[in-house]
Amino acid sequence: MFTNLVVLLSSIALVVLIGTPPLGESAFAAEKGLKQPIFLLCPHNKGRDAWSLFFVVDENNHSKILSLGLEKLVKQNSKDSSYREVIAAQHDPRVRCERVAELDAKDFATLELTVEKDNLLHVSLARQVDGSMDMMISARVSSSGRFVIGGRESAKRDLVVHYDPIRALWLVKAKTLHDYKDVPIADAPGRVMSGLVFPITGTGIYLVLGVWADNEDVVILMDRTEVFAGD
Repeated sequence: MFTNLVVLLSSIALVVLIGTPPLGESAFAAEKGLKQPIFLLCPHNKGRDAWSLFFVVDENNHSKILSLGLEKLVKQNSKDSSYREVIAAQHDPRVRCERVAELDAKDFATLELTVEKDNLLHVSLARQVDGSMDMMISARVSSSGRFVIGGRESAKRDLVVHYDPIRALWLVKAKTLHDYKDVPIADAPGRVMSGLVFPITGTGIYLVLGVWADNEDVVILMDRTEVFAGD
């Protein structure tokens, strides 16, 4: 089983390394304001739905956030197509999507965006003095385990949402990042991360890869495949 997962890891890397579209104008009309995708949670399983984190921003001032949202990209995953195509779908208003949750910007300081079913996901934003926001993601990966970015794991995995006034885009950048062996990634600070890709098994998630936006390379952030091999 462990050998099979190593092969799967290689196939994921090949899918990701095809390349992602260059960052550019990616806001499109929402019910109120403009919707601007910021981060992708992408399963590497046929038939699964990716999740897209997005901001709704003021159409006249993209630096002004109205809300944080989460939507399901129906039948979009890196196994049926590629990570590149899922990123493209995330930015395509014609793709079928379903709203999962939304958090008003006025509540960022006190509340979290949550997926309450099975306690699957928690996302929170903490505004900093420079206008950027530290992002915390806590995702359920097993019956009792969670994969966390920021929060209690900020010394190892820390991402910040930063506004780029040149491109009028909000981008998720690494502040601090360690790989799954707890080795600091020296060139991580300041790099843009487009999302996470992961295979889902019958009992949970055992492998999580972060995807860099600049060169479409990947970094292994969590690897519990030996646990899976022993199950």
